Amino acid sequence: MSLDDEVCAELAALETLHRLRVPRVVDGAQGPQVIIDGRSAVNFASNDYLGLAGDPRLVRAAATALEEAGTGVGSSRLIVGNHREHVRLEVEMADWLRCGGVRLFNTGYAANIGVLSALLRAGDVVFSDELNHASIIDGCRLSRADVVIIPHADYRALEAALATRRGRRRVVVSESVFSMDGDVADVDAISTLCKRHDAAFILDEAHAVGAVGPEGRGVAAELRVVPDVLVGTFGKAFGSFGAFVATSRAIADLLWNRARPLVFSTGLPPSVPAASRAALEVVRRDEGDARRRTLAGHARRFRQVVRHAGGADGSAIAPIMIGGDREVMACTDALLAEGLFVQGIRPPTVPPGTARLRVGMSAAHTSQQVDILAKSIMSLRQIGNQHD
Repeated sequence: MSLDDEVCAELAALETLHRLRVPRVVDGAQGPQVIIDGRSAVNFASNDYLGLAGDPRLVRAAATALEEAGTGVGSSRLIVGNHREHVRLEVEMADWLRCGGVRLFNTGYAANIGVLSALLRAGDVVFSDELNHASIIDGCRLSRADVVIIPHADYRALEAALATRRGRRRVVVSESVFSMDGDVADVDAISTLCKRHDAAFILDEAHAVGAVGPEGRGVAAELRVVPDVLVGTFGKAFGSFGAFVATSRAIADLLWNRARPLVFSTGLPPSVPAASRAALEVVRRDEGDARRRTLAGHARRFRQVVRHAGGADGSAIAPIMIGGDREVMACTDALLAEGLFVQGIRPPTVPPGTARLRVGMSAAHTSQQVDILAKSIMSLRQIGNQHD
């Protein structure tokens, strides 16, 4: 049997399990209303939490940089690709986040892999929440450190592991807002345990930065916790693209030398950090506060109707547990037929038997759109059968 035949058989097996992934096609800009597969729908599948992805100010900033600096930088930043737009964004982010240094990465996936593999090696120990994102899981594996998986949000288990597992360097890594469950880690408790047991703390705030906390600086800032390393993205609340690591000056300098995704990747096009700088101006000002209040209000409004929706109070992520893979995709199709797009999430993104509709709120939604979605979800047969 040829490789192609083997792959075709693998694809057929995925289709039988209702886990074959086929991307949909979006036309036009991201926003609360999108054209998906040629059909207009209200978009509740995005991470565009503040509604900035189609904002004209970001578009103008990107267009100006595109005209002035061209479409690409031609090399990695350590050769000739370190454009002034990269440096400006790093400086402004460090000032906003009140840290010693910031490094840009091309994606959030690259940021987590880069920082974990740069700071850890064989003989080290990393303590990772079992529901951490795939990029954290892969970063832990690539680091060659010993990996201790901690049951989700089980801080007693974390303390027990920290008390018994020794290594040259020990690091605890967690998300703040978990991307598929919408719950929020007890960042203060994790920080306290790290200090008590002499471990470093790496916090992924991808789904919090911009959307939560004072000036949108995230969960850690809201609790006045300072992790050793904070990872965030520009592709969610900032409505742009790319990612960053915010940390001390020394660690930021080490990343130039040890973070392989940074060292060996062509730098972001200058238009991208230019758009992110424009987004930062919105995020950290009064307008950002207003958008965050609207976002939290939409989430509360939705959960008042859909009481079995998951996620922490105020979280923009509200999962609806369905269970079966076929059933969850039937829900997605039924909602899309009503002009509402909510993505069904299946294994391996989530554990088997926990397929779900992942509702993502945006400040750009209207209260009427939120109400329509809530009522439509409650009318789904798969939902009604579980909650009669």
